[in-house]
Amino acid sequence: MTNPSLISLQEITRDLGTRKLFADLSLVIYSNDRVVLIGPNGAGKSSLLKIIAGDEGVDSGDVHQKSGVRITYIPQAEKFDGKCSVGQTIERYLEAKGFDESDVFRLSSVWLGRSGFEDFEQLVQNLSGGWKKRLALACGFASEPDLLLLDEPTNHLDITGIEWLEREIAGFRGAVVTVSHDRWFIEQVAKRVVEVNLCYPSGTFASEGGYGDFLERRVQYLESLQQMKDSLSNKVRREVEWLRAGVKARTTKSKSRIQRAHEMIDTLADIKLDQKKASLSFGATERKTKELIKLENVAYSIEGTKLFADLSVCIRPGDVLGIVGANGSGKTTLLSVILGNNKPESGKIKVAKGLRIGFFDQARKALAHDTTLKEALAPDSDSVIVKGVPIHVAAWADRFLFSHTQLSLPISSLSGGEQARALLAIIMAQELDVLVFDEPTNDLDIQTLEVFEKACQEFDGAVVLVTHDRYMLNRIATSIIGIADVQITHCADYRQWESIKLEKSDDIGQRAKKSKEVSKQIEKKKTKLSYMEQRELDGMEDAILVAEEALSQISEEIGLPENAANSKKLVELSTKLDSAREHVDRLYKRWEELEELRRGFGV
Repeated sequence: MTNPSLISLQEITRDLGTRKLFADLSLVIYSNDRVVLIGPNGAGKSSLLKIIAGDEGVDSGDVHQKSGVRITYIPQAEKFDGKCSVGQTIERYLEAKGFDESDVFRLSSVWLGRSGFEDFEQLVQNLSGGWKKRLALACGFASEPDLLLLDEPTNHLDITGIEWLEREIAGFRGAVVTVSHDRWFIEQVAKRVVEVNLCYPSGTFASEGGYGDFLERRVQYLESLQQMKDSLSNKVRREVEWLRAGVKARTTKSKSRIQRAHEMIDTLADIKLDQKKASLSFGATERKTKELIKLENVAYSIEGTKLFADLSVCIRPGDVLGIVGANGSGKTTLLSVILGNNKPESGKIKVAKGLRIGFFDQARKALAHDTTLKEALAPDSDSVIVKGVPIHVAAWADRFLFSHTQLSLPISSLSGGEQARALLAIIMAQELDVLVFDEPTNDLDIQTLEVFEKACQEFDGAVVLVTHDRYMLNRIATSIIGIADVQITHCADYRQWESIKLEKSDDIGQRAKKSKEVSKQIEKKKTKLSYMEQRELDGMEDAILVAEEALSQISEEIGLPENAANSKKLVELSTKLDSAREHVDRLYKRWEELEELRRGFGV
């Protein structure tokens, strides 16, 4: 049985006037697809989602949509009425999608519970960025579309939230197209990775599988493209020599050869293998001190609530210390203690004399939004002093992918990725001992993330890093501090932290708690179900939890490296995964049926 297509884009072009986003781009989205779009900032990924959603048109090409297909698009920043409650928000969203009253009540209750909300009456304006993102995603899943479009859905989510999203996408019955720069997330959810980039002859490069498969196949593709370019270059060189020889183009044969020569020259010009990347390099003071910052038995509380206690760690040159934990666990507060902005309630902090620290805060408060980019990079002159050498501000900005025309633009007009690069440019002009980063990866594309990682590894000082980017932590962190329920856990790497977290967490118990709270919120009346139906309903939550645990275990098995290389084992596990998903879906459907019966019999 063939997999039907939902959306087909054929040779579409989108031109903003000042620059072309993409040209002659083709893409087909199938039912049950899991596609992740990647590419440099400004490549047009968000615009591509809007075109698929029907919110934007194309300058040329064709967009074919299957009749009756239901599409939900969740942008990077969903705009909700802050004065509405969480429950009202999702109910209004579903009503706007055309759901009737009973379905609105059922879907909103189920999905708010599954998304981790405990209080449906809390106002949206009181939610953190992470919980606002969860609310937007809950709206998307609850609308039960055939095609769900997600633009940077992991932004503002902590690692626990990202893992929740991965599970929901795995069990979702429709197709999902996601724009993301989170490489670990891509590896977990993608069945197909599509890079949107004008450097490719067709405007895109697609690879079946996850991010690891994509990297391997892209290398093979670029190598073959280089070979073709080298061969074509030699042919063009011979044809140019022939043309310069002054051969008279009188015969049909000569005219034909001239035409072919020009065609080869045009083809060679279209092959672009080099992608310009930001040039990132942190300057160190070359201090010889062995201990830069030392924390001994440090504890901190906010308004009587203890965030962490008994924290002891020594930060030395060459260290890349990763700090992980759920939103609200105290990661940013710990950075503030390390920076000396907050004093611990107990314990000692020793700092090397004359220590120079650079700080990248996630709110980017160091950037005055009313100043221009030039003023932010070089406030007093036309040059930036880097290691004692003056560099013209335009040349320095070019290293961070800024054009000379952007120097006169206010910081407020720059995109999130551009603001992040501007702050990195300011930090990199300094000679420092310690670099402290609070969520630096938000809005950065994968190319810049890779360069950033290399710069951190090559820095002679120490790096302290708070991030939800698991791929980055696993790649560059020399040690990890995990904060969970006040307790501090020291790990050698992120994989070890993940293992410890799985052992300590009672994920099943948490889901049981959420399910029971959902049941309490939708229980308005007394029940008059039959004895067997009531018994079935009473045991339904536990049955769903067991089924979801089985589904999660199979998903984890598929992600193991030893299984990824075993095609026979993958086929076996994929069959089990499909069966487990169907079982979970059947249980949820039956649970909803029993709840409707119970409410219908209420007196």
